Amino acid sequence: MVKIPDKPLDKDSILKKLMEYSKMDLNPRGGRLFAHFYETGIDELYEVSKEAFKMYIDKTMLNFTVYPSVLELENQVVSMVASLFHASKDVVGSFTYGGTESIFIAMKAARDYFYSIEGRVNTPEVIIPATGHPAFYKSAHLLGLKMRVAPVDPNEYKVDVDKVNELTSEKTVMIVGSAPNYPYGSIDDIEWLSEIASDKGKWLHVDACIGGFVLPFFKMLGEDIPKFDFELDGVTSLSADLHKYGYVSKGASIILYKSKEYRLHQIYVNASWPGYPLVNTTLLSSRSAGPLAASWAVLNYLGMDGYLALAKKILSAKRKILNGLEKLGFKIVGKPESSIAAFTSDDVEISLLSDEMKKRGWYIQVQPGSKYLGFPASIHLTISPIHDELSERFLKDLEEARDEVSKKPKPPVEGFIRQTGILEKSVEELKRELPILMQMLGISTKTISGEMSFINMLLRELPPEIVEYVFKLIINELFS
Repeated sequence: MVKIPDKPLDKDSILKKLMEYSKMDLNPRGGRLFAHFYETGIDELYEVSKEAFKMYIDKTMLNFTVYPSVLELENQVVSMVASLFHASKDVVGSFTYGGTESIFIAMKAARDYFYSIEGRVNTPEVIIPATGHPAFYKSAHLLGLKMRVAPVDPNEYKVDVDKVNELTSEKTVMIVGSAPNYPYGSIDDIEWLSEIASDKGKWLHVDACIGGFVLPFFKMLGEDIPKFDFELDGVTSLSADLHKYGYVSKGASIILYKSKEYRLHQIYVNASWPGYPLVNTTLLSSRSAGPLAASWAVLNYLGMDGYLALAKKILSAKRKILNGLEKLGFKIVGKPESSIAAFTSDDVEISLLSDEMKKRGWYIQVQPGSKYLGFPASIHLTISPIHDELSERFLKDLEEARDEVSKKPKPPVEGFIRQTGILEKSVEELKRELPILMQMLGISTKTISGEMSFINMLLRELPPEIVEYVFKLIINELFS
């Protein structure tokens, strides 16, 4: 067990330890990550964001009467973001710490709005595309909502709107559409979902967490981007993350509502105790205003011209990468309308390719797919502005990695499944045999030492419920 040191450490010793701990971390600003970070290549932008963050790091967003500037900054940031989405003067919103928080409070608001109109029902429902983000499932679990999953078409991976219409019932509190979905970068037909929501009087939420700061600028640059925001009457709420393509330090997101009538159900107030009346506009209570100040600073630093210039770089990189992938014999999955692309192969094991690219200093995200859900294994690429400079190097390394992987035998995943009998194990057996499973997979309480390709290939062959339970057990061990 690690304890607080008896004697204080000096500043240099502390920073040295942190450097040691982080030596195995990938460099988020090096341009070799195709997930988790959104690098522009603009050093001054990073400095502006960091300095603004530091100025407000000790100020809390809990009580704006103590820090009136926090209220001013939030109103300005929300207004600037709303202006990207055809917002009327009635549109309002809130600053949150991330897309999951934005989604959670939108679902909470939708549920409570539904209750205020229709009264309480047993297990209210949310309709979501099969490609919808897990944040909705997590929120539904916490809020007591039932998820009704609508299939997507197997070519473009967009939601089947006829099935959404069929699933919509008197219990529906929210319909979800993605702009775009995370796995493949396809934009659901929000215009048709808007028609359904309007006709049936339902709440439509647009998840633009990853696309919100790309799609409007792509459209300005002449890309054929379908309508997805408050331009459509049926859209009730929309989430967009500043810490993605807004290029702000984490965590920073915005939730927008068509009017105050809907946001009212997001707000929590408690005066039923002897302390001060507690007011929470979002899920979190005490939280640093640092990300808010950084958001305000970056929006002003880049301006519309800056965002357009960065979007142009993303488009350029995307075209180079997509063309290069096809020349290398890979297949593009879905319809990449945003800054996301996914690819697969009939000839090369995708999971092995990811490990091989990591040896060359690149992080490309494996989507293991699922034989049970009917989704193929693929590689996810979140394309950033800096990739415009690095796309040729990336494609060259990818070609070398492809050739190297084609010589390798596939890991014995089927043999592992037979040997462990994991498909037939009960919950108690999985829990009891976890140490052996972790050892076989190269996972210890300190690190994951084995190559991820074997694990990713195994995930593809297992039912989702087994994957979820085993992951819970493993995570519970790792964070010890």
